Amino acid sequence: MALLTQFQTFFISPFGEGTVCDELNRFLTSHRIVNVEKRLVDGGRGTGWLFLVEYSAETKPQNQNAPRIDYREVLNDQEYAAYEHLRQLRKTIAEQQGVPVYAVFTNEHLAGMVKNPPKTIKDILAINGVGEARAKQFGEAFLKACLELSPVK
Repeated sequence: MALLTQFQTFFISPFGEGTVCDELNRFLTSHRIVNVEKRLVDGGRGTGWLFLVEYSAETKPQNQNAPRIDYREVLNDQEYAAYEHLRQLRKTIAEQQGVPVYAVFTNEHLAGMVKNPPKTIKDILAINGVGEARAKQFGEAFLKACLELSPVK
């Protein structure tokens, strides 16, 4: 089944318009984000950041009271250390890209990488919920990290 995606753009001037930042943040937290691209543009509206947000047509469920998984309890000590390393990498990438961490990979995706370390981009694409755009944008960095974390056999 193909994922039905839509697009939304946001233009943020470095000279104000804080309401647009608030609108972008609300949008990101209320939708299932597939990909975010950020470009510095100089056009008719002036110079600023243009965000192209690709998102699933289905919004996030309002009831998000699902129990959270404590990966310290699910993973052994070595796996949890690798999981934390991947979380730090995700945080760094999210900050550099200006996107929420879950737009890079979810905790569940990271735990899947720890349990079954990917060796190729195809392995990353095989993780439930990881699509082409996410794998293309972030896959290489996480593949490299997973290969570095895996014990030599």
